[in-house]
Amino acid sequence: MADNAKRWTVQDRDGNSIYLTEERWQHVTDSDNHPEMEDYEEYLKTTLQKGRRQQEPLNPRKYRYIHMFDDLVGDFNHLVAIVLFGLDVTEQGDTESNNFVATAFLKYIRQKGDKK
Repeated sequence: MADNAKRWTVQDRDGNSIYLTEERWQHVTDSDNHPEMEDYEEYLKTTLQKGRRQQEPLNPRKYRYIHMFDDLVGDFNHLVAIVLFGLDVTEQGDTESNNFVATAFLKYIRQKGDKK
């Protein structure tokens, strides 16, 4: 299905391949979700490649990637990406990683020493 076509794939700092589908990008940038992300697709790639990664305690397959940027719109200063990790089995019976961006958004995170 064309909507599930991969837009791109990057590797995080630990060498994990992570991809974004067209369908997930449309979800992220939808006017009901995070339309402000439309101009930050390259920032999303950078967040996955260089950002800090935190595993969600209630869902060990779910990771939150966070990276600070000083040129985001409004008062936002971080991009957050939610990635679901998994495995698929190929037709040959081999396992391969299936790690994809579920959503992404901009966020303000107060830094130590911030007076805001």
